[in-house]
Amino acid sequence: MGRALAGTRLRPLLLRRRASRPQLKRDPLGRLPEDMSAPDSPPPRPPRLRPRWLYRAAYIWAGLGLAWLIANGRLVSYFRAFRSPGAAPAAGPPTDMFATVLVWFVTIGPLLLLAYELGAQHTEARRLNTSIWRGLRETWRVAWQRPQLEDLAAEFAEKPDDDVAAAVLQGFAIGVMPLVVFLGFMPDLRTAHGVIFIGGAGVLFGVIGYCHRRAAAYLVDDPSAWSMFRQWSLLNTERYEPAGRPFVRAQIVCIVVLAVWWLGGGVLLIG
Repeated sequence: MGRALAGTRLRPLLLRRRASRPQLKRDPLGRLPEDMSAPDSPPPRPPRLRPRWLYRAAYIWAGLGLAWLIANGRLVSYFRAFRSPGAAPAAGPPTDMFATVLVWFVTIGPLLLLAYELGAQHTEARRLNTSIWRGLRETWRVAWQRPQLEDLAAEFAEKPDDDVAAAVLQGFAIGVMPLVVFLGFMPDLRTAHGVIFIGGAGVLFGVIGYCHRRAAAYLVDDPSAWSMFRQWSLLNTERYEPAGRPFVRAQIVCIVVLAVWWLGGGVLLIG
């Protein structure tokens, strides 16, 4: 039998090398290499866009409405009446406040809706509550330029980082805004008590804005941008990484103090 096998150049079955699949190299702990342990993450999805003509039509419609309000004198009269609510209506240009507001919202409403729809898909803008401003920029790009979908997908997927300097600037801007608005348009509040009252509220608003900016970098469970209770949901500490939860708790404390201050606590404290 051995000679027959030798003459036919055949090897016994037990001596043949067994064909097998190529084995992946593993480390001493039995783990796969890092580049083969998990599949590559899928590329970010591009944002949902409306037809370009719709964005262009919204800008043209808003521009025509704004031009009509300025030419007709309604816009100037509106801001003049808002600045001096106790003054008598000026003669000349129409001063019908309701009609002015109605025309204003009818003309800019479609543009703001399209801007929010697109800006809410931007991760950083959605978490920083700047969806409309970002949406105005992106709708302009889509309407009058030709951005690549791959570039838009990468930009819209970017998340905010924990930028302390940006948080300080944002908090300062938000804190100054009540002073500018109320003291600028309401001369009756330009007193010592009025400045302290509005300034105290501005400080609380600024701290809330600062903490919101810091906490946004650690958000992991982002609620829907179209939810009516989105801002309330963002005060849930379980939606954040542990590093961002102290800023959320600080927001809750400042919101409670602001409500007490604005509803009369500040007036009692000032005397």
